Amino acid sequence: MDEKHLKRFGQIIYIMDSKIDEIASAELTDVALTREQFYMLELINGEQNMTQKKLIYKLNKEQTAVSRSIKKLVDHGFITKEQSMYDLRSTVLKITSKGEEALILADDIKSKVVTNFMRELNVTEREQLMTILDKIYQSFTLRDPFRY
Repeated sequence: MDEKHLKRFGQIIYIMDSKIDEIASAELTDVALTREQFYMLELINGEQNMTQKKLIYKLNKEQTAVSRSIKKLVDHGFITKEQSMYDLRSTVLKITSKGEEALILADDIKSKVVTNFMRELNVTEREQLMTILDKIYQSFTLRDPFRY
């Protein structure tokens, strides 16, 4: 692919991401969470023993930034912190029912947005797009040092 098409591909990905973010943010104003906080909730919900250390690694963020976000999520009742039964020095982050409700709402909104974007594609094009995006996504995934 030539430089012009690569640049356009990057622009399209960026614009679509921004548009999805814009629509989702407008729909989720009542929940009062940032996009990154929603992502944190998804990561916490997706792993049984999520610790702050794992979350910092997965987000590739500074410890202080993640700590502030965790504090906000705890203060607003979206997650709790519990002492780890495996390592008494660390705490495990657990999603609350309020956090689960927020994720369900966000998933519903994301589904509507994606459905809206995909309406221009036929079934074959949708499947091809998903296959291509999955390949691109897999190329970004790194080995997770917390998996044994």
